[in-house]
Amino acid sequence: MSKLIQNILLYVSLISLSAFTHASLITNGSFEQLTFADATKSTGIVSHIDLQAFKNKTSAWDVFSTLPGWKTSYGNGIELQKNVVTGSQDGLYHVELDSHQRGSSNAAMTQTLNSLTIGADYLLEFYYKPRTNNSNDNGINVFWYDANVDFNLGMTAALIANSTRNLTPNWALQSVSFTAQAQSMNLSFASFGTQNTLGGLVDNVSLEQVTSVPEPSMFILFLIAITLLFVRQRKLAKQA
Repeated sequence: MSKLIQNILLYVSLISLSAFTHASLITNGSFEQLTFADATKSTGIVSHIDLQAFKNKTSAWDVFSTLPGWKTSYGNGIELQKNVVTGSQDGLYHVELDSHQRGSSNAAMTQTLNSLTIGADYLLEFYYKPRTNNSNDNGINVFWYDANVDFNLGMTAALIANSTRNLTPNWALQSVSFTAQAQSMNLSFASFGTQNTLGGLVDNVSLEQVTSVPEPSMFILFLIAITLLFVRQRKLAKQA
């Protein structure tokens, strides 16, 4: 096989591998960060626990308006938990969005992703665990929308996780693919169902780019390589 054809096939292989080599674009996807890059302080609105104090506690929870990488876009806030009703899927911390306080306790959290490639596809993965055995009590909706648009519960969810503890006793991987319609997109998680401060748990959120735009078609490149190989074989046959 000629050097040219070898190079083309190598290029095809590199393209096929490139979709799986991107690092997660999510900031603080496992909720392990307890400090902000700009040294902002965050104090819980229920027990008034300082966010950084969680590292010194064996078991703790509180509700925060912001966490590193995340902000409250609806409801009371983001409930951060450490060894409260379950261990985390990754690290020490996870979140619940049927956040404590009684009444309208369902909440939503949002992270803005910048410098995305318009038209490219992105794979979201996260782990979900229902807290109770009650139906319509542990729901988590996932939303993906232009960062210039305000969060709205009436938007169509891109993914719905809704189970019970007896059906899903362990952390369960959830995944969905998105297309970037703008360079900046919002990713939101929102609790739904009975508002009783007991809901679905979320941990280990990741987002990776899985296609590039523009991306040469691997099928076309493969055809080019086969065509060149065929032409070369015909030339060799004529010279024989």
